[in-house]
Amino acid sequence: MKVAYFGYNALSSCLDIFERHNHEITCIFTGESSPHTDQIIAFAERTSCQISFDKPNQAQMEVLVRDGVECFFAAEYPWRIPIPTSLPFAINVHPTLLPYGKGPTPLPSLILKESQYSGVTLHKMTSEFDDGDILLQEAIALDSNESFDSLSAKLTVKTPLLLNKLLSSFQSYYQSSTPQSGGSYWSKLSREDQTVHWSSSTSTLSKQFRAFASLGVYSEIDGQPCLITAAEWELHSHTVQPGTILSADNIALVIATNDGLVRIARKHLFSITP
Repeated sequence: MKVAYFGYNALSSCLDIFERHNHEITCIFTGESSPHTDQIIAFAERTSCQISFDKPNQAQMEVLVRDGVECFFAAEYPWRIPIPTSLPFAINVHPTLLPYGKGPTPLPSLILKESQYSGVTLHKMTSEFDDGDILLQEAIALDSNESFDSLSAKLTVKTPLLLNKLLSSFQSYYQSSTPQSGGSYWSKLSREDQTVHWSSSTSTLSKQFRAFASLGVYSEIDGQPCLITAAEWELHSHTVQPGTILSADNIALVIATNDGLVRIARKHLFSITP
């Protein structure tokens, strides 16, 4: 079948799975050229398929269906996709065990909530985010030190395997899908959720560092707003005011927390405009 793909690099290996099952990717919607889209763009160039950097609109989607596209497939795509009524198949990838964990920022939320499991759910795409019938899903256990980056890596491995299973018996899975009922919705995390305060416990700070990892957390060091994309931490008894810079050189700096220390390599520390 002809497929329109919506996504970025993170799960771009799904494109290879569609090719392996002899489906044709005719159009890709992604973001502007960046390190997050270069693999997607390279695939489009290699296969000479159409690529768009615009947000999808109803008229575009109707044209795709009229031109023979039978399936929309979205993988970590942030924009709402209008679904024509005449489209036979529409599938979305969601990184929780739906119906639990609906919402736009589930990965950091999973870690902040200290969940035991994440997962991959392939479900029918509807006009409502994360709300369609479930086609296939599989759990992923979260380690005690799980981070956004480590969980993203697990999803990168698990998702194409689950898609391969779906495509191996596509009609059967699609026709026997399971409606969602109940569950939970997790609102988009705020700037405050992503901000670390040095007066917090080291346990709280470590959870925030892990939840956002390379996405970065916001903070203030010596009066300067900054973004921190990685850190190390440990409990350590002291009488220093939280937020105090204990040591600093060209490689790293160490900051006092309420009950410990945080070390930040300079390469993971970025000044930002207030």
